[in-house]
Amino acid sequence: MVSHYKLKNQLYKLKIDVLDSFESQDSLIELLWGNILTPEGMDWLSWFLYEKDAISGKLKKDLNAWDGSKEICKDVKSLYEYLLKSNYFITIK
Repeated sequence: MVSHYKLKNQLYKLKIDVLDSFESQDSLIELLWGNILTPEGMDWLSWFLYEKDAISGKLKKDLNAWDGSKEICKDVKSLYEYLLKSNYFITIK
């Protein structure tokens, strides 16, 4: 997702509007994540990618999430651990 985002930004900087071109690909990515994560897990993933700005590859150091006194979702590894611990992955039965 990060690579896809960076590619779209590079093309946009070259004055190439690719918003419509990648709309179906973006929808497919959302659909796939929706089959992997619960709605709560999707909320955390979205927060991490867009608010914490992981999608740009430059995490905002001043924006943090806490579970009690423990910082969570501060990097990809801790996001994964939090999603796993919180049972936010959809399991097939």
